[in-house]
Amino acid sequence: MALPPLVLDPYLRPQIWGGRRLESVLGKTLPDDGSYGESWEVSAHRHSVSRVADGPFEGMLLTDLCAERAAELYGTNRPENDEFPLLIKFLDAQKLLSVQVHPDDETAARLLGNERGKTESWVVLDVQPEGRIYAGLKEGVTRDDLQRHLEAGTTDECLYSFQPKVGDCLLLEAGTVHTVGGGVMIAEVQQSSDATFRLFDWNRLGTDGVPRQLHIEESLESIDWNRGPLHPLEPTEIAGFPDGVQGQGLSRSPFFAMDRYRFSAPLRNPYENKLSIWMILDGFVELESPTERRGFPKGTTVLLPASASEATWHPNSGEVTILGVTLSP
Repeated sequence: MALPPLVLDPYLRPQIWGGRRLESVLGKTLPDDGSYGESWEVSAHRHSVSRVADGPFEGMLLTDLCAERAAELYGTNRPENDEFPLLIKFLDAQKLLSVQVHPDDETAARLLGNERGKTESWVVLDVQPEGRIYAGLKEGVTRDDLQRHLEAGTTDECLYSFQPKVGDCLLLEAGTVHTVGGGVMIAEVQQSSDATFRLFDWNRLGTDGVPRQLHIEESLESIDWNRGPLHPLEPTEIAGFPDGVQGQGLSRSPFFAMDRYRFSAPLRNPYENKLSIWMILDGFVELESPTERRGFPKGTTVLLPASASEATWHPNSGEVTILGVTLSP
């Protein structure tokens, strides 16, 4: 049987900085009354491998799909060793995350062993009044400056920050010091990695009443001192769509490409013969593929295999906004 469009069960990750809006805004069913910061939508990372949620492949691990159905899944954009190279998330940053940095591939291999580096891209979904993004160092900040502020507990004074707007997109390349919080929800596309070095945690205590572990030496070794200040990307219009369909190129990296589509008319899948991942940000939409026609609400992530790429999105009512993600060649 050919692979149909796939929805995977999310891994809902508790976080000290999280909240409840993964449920109230995106429709996730949180398992208890705790604070949840992340919904891992598509993951082949060893910390939590996604399973198909329903349909004829229900319960199958994404890693098994990659191993057994790689040609159907990836099409013309097949990665090395057929390993799924991305991790797709929604984040609810009700409080500030730690000030952190992700290493690049070389540094991750040296410091962590069996782990990739982590370049990521964010699209802002919702912002509360206190919402803030810290992205990159201020102009002229040196290693000595940062170490001095670390000792004083004033690390944030070294970082460029701004209040984001809904729709803003950032590309946070490995080595960029960053954090987000104060009521910001984001869609995140990243390398398949959980490599995070915590540089500063706002002088707060963890859930156990003691400060969370910091990784200062690893962070300083991973920082790209030329990254920052970092501003939202300017979208580029994608030509060739009919009336009622707008396409925008958002972020590009050596690992992934991310585009945004707003449409009130049918959108034919623009990614022929290659895997694509779709995050539904607003509205209700139906996907007509070679195997079925199925509806998806806001907050759903759909993995569209290359073998099902001859597909069309149909808005159910009004305008729909979705992100389309593909692997970089």
